[in-house]
Order: sequence, then structure tokens, then C-alpha cells
Amino acid sequence: MEKLERSVVLVEGKKDERALIPYMREGTILQISSGRLRSACEKAAQMDAKEAIILTDRDKAGEELSALAENELRANGISPNMETRRRLLGILMLTYVENFGKKYEEKLNELTEN
Repeated sequence: MEKLERSVVLVEGKKDERALIPYMREGTILQISSGRLRSACEKAAQMDAKEAIILTDRDKAGEELSALAENELRANGISPNMETRRRLLGILMLTYVENFGKKYEEKLNELTEN
């Protein structure tokens, strides 16, 4: 979570952004769907980001957008962080990023109960 809180995070849309806002401290969330991918990656480059977390849904559209985002980030000199995506989606058993808060709180409750 610390990595996420302080990073540039690329998400698909508004619902995903709203789901992550409560968990961000110093990080920046950029939306990349609906033709915003190139401008979001350029903005991350202007912010001197060295790395960005791609946090798209685990569905066909999200996987395709994730691959495009990887290429666009690299074209802007930014390292795409896919490991954090893989871990978060796996640990939280998350398919849709818009459910991040609910799944995160469920996992926290599960861990504190045990």
C-alpha cells in the first residue's frame, strides 16, 4: 500500500479514481480511458515520474489498456510498474478497480480477525 500511496497511478476512469482517492497520500491518479492514455503519460513525464503503477481492471478491456499503457509509459521514459498491479489484484481478489475500497477493507478485517 505504501507504494500505491505515493506513486503515479494510471486507472481507467472516474469510478476507479474515486475508489483510490481515500488511499492516496502524496500520489497522483491519472485516468487513461477514452483517449486519455497519451496525455496522461505525457503528464506523468512532465511530473518527472520515474515509475507509474498501471491499475486497470482484470478484464479483457483492462488487460488491453494495460498493455497499451506499458508501451506509452516506456515511450515517455517512465518505467511501468506491473508488479504492484499483479499483487494488489491478486491479494484483494479484485477484478474491478472501482471495488478497491470494499475489497481492501474486507481484507483488513479478515487479517485483524485472525
